[in-house]
Amino acid sequence: MSKYELKFWFEHGGTCIWGRNNSAKEKYGYAIDNEKLPVSKELINKLNDLEKEYVTYLDWNEPQNPSPWSEDQKKDFLNRANTAYQELKSQLGEEFEVINDVESCVE
Repeated sequence: MSKYELKFWFEHGGTCIWGRNNSAKEKYGYAIDNEKLPVSKELINKLNDLEKEYVTYLDWNEPQNPSPWSEDQKKDFLNRANTAYQELKSQLGEEFEVINDVESCVE
């Protein structure tokens, strides 16, 4: 059986976990609802909170403008997102391969 390949990456107004291979997409979909994954409610809450926070990274009035986040806000978000990624990998276990691409979301 092939592993479920996932990508951990934030989308403006979207989710943070994406199916990468057919196995993952067939079982969980492409944009994956955190609630569908076999992880703790505590981690689901963290992921949901990070998704809600990431929406504020974009200047919705002028999307082409730089992010309104300060460098400290960006670093803090990345630290918390990377911690959540480590928890996600640990809780999902060996059946999953999770690629962390969160750094590309906060430039």
